[in-house]
Amino acid sequence: MKHARIPAIALTLVALLLAVPQAQAQNPVIGLISKVIQDVTRSLSGQDWEKAARGQTLTSGDIVKTGVKSFAVLKLKDNSLLRLREESEVVVTGTLRGKEFSKAIQVRQGAVGFNIQKQGAGEQFRFSSPTSVASVKGTGGVLRVNGSDTLTVVEGLVILTNSVSNASVDVPAGYTGISRPDGTVESRVSTVAELTAAEDAMRTGDQPRQLKLELRNGQGQQKDLIIEFKEQ
Repeated sequence: MKHARIPAIALTLVALLLAVPQAQAQNPVIGLISKVIQDVTRSLSGQDWEKAARGQTLTSGDIVKTGVKSFAVLKLKDNSLLRLREESEVVVTGTLRGKEFSKAIQVRQGAVGFNIQKQGAGEQFRFSSPTSVASVKGTGGVLRVNGSDTLTVVEGLVILTNSVSNASVDVPAGYTGISRPDGTVESRVSTVAELTAAEDAMRTGDQPRQLKLELRNGQGQQKDLIIEFKEQ
């Protein structure tokens, strides 16, 4: 009887070993939290909220949100960067099939500045919200979700699709796409204010910004004073 139980135990161990890679594939590591300012929390696959910290890994299904006057930077495995502005909330998900790694970021609210690396063959990167889906191959800009979705692209190209009507528009660099709950979607040239806001949303706070002042001496000669500073 003892010898008869050995094959059953062996089969159980094999099944457990086979289940480990499968579980990892279903819940792969997406990236990590690379910067935290003020009130930033995360929820592991929908569990209780906890204070987020720099260096924590993010697996598929994790949620990150920022409070008032708070900010977070998420760095994904392909070196793509997501910058969560204040009062934003996102869900990170991903699927791993061999070497193909597709990512999806659900933006529940707020604004997310992004710089997405070029995706490989068979890979996808997309943003989603209750109103829209934005398919990204490699680009930079900002997505704001607040009833209607507003997407401003600084570089690259994004295909913006309205989830209600399934209508799509191309949003190239220098354009802003707007997707509304009534099913309408449009793409138009961005205003200067929209492009400036998008560039600000893409900053991590690590790169110095410049303030240029024009000074004149007593003889009327002009001299430029450039001051570099970092966001706090």
